[in-house]
Amino acid sequence: MSTLIVWIGLSLVFSAVFIRRIQIVLAAVIVIRILVPGVVQNEVMPGLHPSTYLFLCFILIQGAFAPRIFGQAIRSAGAWPQIVLAAIAAVMMTDVGNPGSAGLLDTTMFIVGIVWAPYYVFVFMRYSIRSIPGAGKAYLVTFALLALTEAVLSQVQVATGRPVVWESDFSKIWLTGTVSELGAAIGTFGHGIQVGVFFAATMPLLALIKSMLLRFTLAAGLLVTVPLAYGRMGLILTVVGFMFLVVIGGRKLLRSILFAAVVLAALLVSIQGVAGEKLLLKFEDDNGSAALRVAAFDWFWEHTAEFFVGGYPGGRDLKGEGTLGSSLENGYFMMALMFGILAVVAFFIFMVCLLFSQLDIKGRDSWPGAAAAALIIVAINGYSSIGGNSIDIHLFWFVLAMASYRSFRSPHPRDEPRTVSSPNSTAPVEALGLRVGQVSA
Repeated sequence: MSTLIVWIGLSLVFSAVFIRRIQIVLAAVIVIRILVPGVVQNEVMPGLHPSTYLFLCFILIQGAFAPRIFGQAIRSAGAWPQIVLAAIAAVMMTDVGNPGSAGLLDTTMFIVGIVWAPYYVFVFMRYSIRSIPGAGKAYLVTFALLALTEAVLSQVQVATGRPVVWESDFSKIWLTGTVSELGAAIGTFGHGIQVGVFFAATMPLLALIKSMLLRFTLAAGLLVTVPLAYGRMGLILTVVGFMFLVVIGGRKLLRSILFAAVVLAALLVSIQGVAGEKLLLKFEDDNGSAALRVAAFDWFWEHTAEFFVGGYPGGRDLKGEGTLGSSLENGYFMMALMFGILAVVAFFIFMVCLLFSQLDIKGRDSWPGAAAAALIIVAINGYSSIGGNSIDIHLFWFVLAMASYRSFRSPHPRDEPRTVSSPNSTAPVEALGLRVGQVSA
């Protein structure tokens, strides 16, 4: 509890110091969510993830001391999306009276941490990108540096056979209570699948980097690292993300193809190693993983009538109770088990509608964020994700906000007159080889 009190105090101070530079606080929310894995959340502090506590403190400070900006950001979200989200959350809260419910406090914490807070991070990120010059650049640099950090850490983990970060916590969860040899890259997430999902989501965003050399260098680093996570879905989604990058990353097709060929060659070379051999073996023999997923799928559809409206009335740890040999291995299914199929279908439709609302077919600047968000929607189907408190839902809203930047529009608050920005205001960004919101070669 003392750690929580100290963290809330620091979060309040940090939010107050950067009260006018909200992009710095929101970038910190992204960083903390990625670097502090959900599986050790309760070991760090009770209740919510540290990033969520930081965001709640940010909301409190903004509402109390910057009400005009706070009001503009909330209004920018529109009334109907917020009403729909509130209705979905209210339906989920009815699970409190269910015999299988985790209780009022845990249910509230889950809804705040997984449903409410991530959406409003998106709202404030989108508002800042539209109203604060350089905010988009701050987020792009944040994503790029985090991806590079995860790639380097993954390489070190495989080379040393140790988790390196969160070692004791990961050992208790995955390594049967001992610090033993690590079998795959797990980054700061604790699981190789999440490494692949993060790389896949970051890949299309690299199209926003002006320098093609830098863009494809970072892409190569992610592609040659993802096989070390030994995840089939992560590899496939990262390759798909790379294809998005090639397609939307520039209009000079020949140069894009040449760079892409070099990157793919690097991937093929990396697959020739031990990591690649183990990964390819998983495609040939998955040790019963596919059979477990089929069994989980069958159980879900056989029992849908029991939790169509409201959560499952029995024990929800299906593996722990011996009902199945694994979890449902699908984030949406696991969420439906907790809150009912109707609520989860509504939440899924809400996510898809918001995704399409951010996509401007004629404006190529919106494509990278929308493509990244679409990949995450697919990824949630492939493993426990939401039920395992992984990064997916948060990452969906983080990257979707990047779809709102337009390179041919000067950032300005929706409720304020447009102002002419200095022609030299983007010079530092150009010097770094980054131009947020503009897809160019």
